[in-house]
Amino acid sequence: MAEEFLSDSTGSVRPNSDAGEPEREKIEFMIVGTREGVMEEILKFYKMGFAAVDEWSPIMPMPNTRKMMTILVRDRKGGSTDSSTRSSGR
Repeated sequence: MAEEFLSDSTGSVRPNSDAGEPEREKIEFMIVGTREGVMEEILKFYKMGFAAVDEWSPIMPMPNTRKMMTILVRDRKGGSTDSSTRSSGR
């Protein structure tokens, strides 16, 4: 039963999403722009109920540009159109 829970990098315990579940497809959402623009879009998605602010990766510079980026990663069950399963972008 202990293997049903995993500890993340912060030490908190979360359910093991891989225990007995079908394979999941990773879906990635990326926001690219100025730091202010990226932050504004993250807040818009939060207000729409799409993703919590802390689900996005830290805002970081894109290589060889002056743009900033953040990524949100969600798991999608194979063969399903249900997008309600969330996974942190970190």
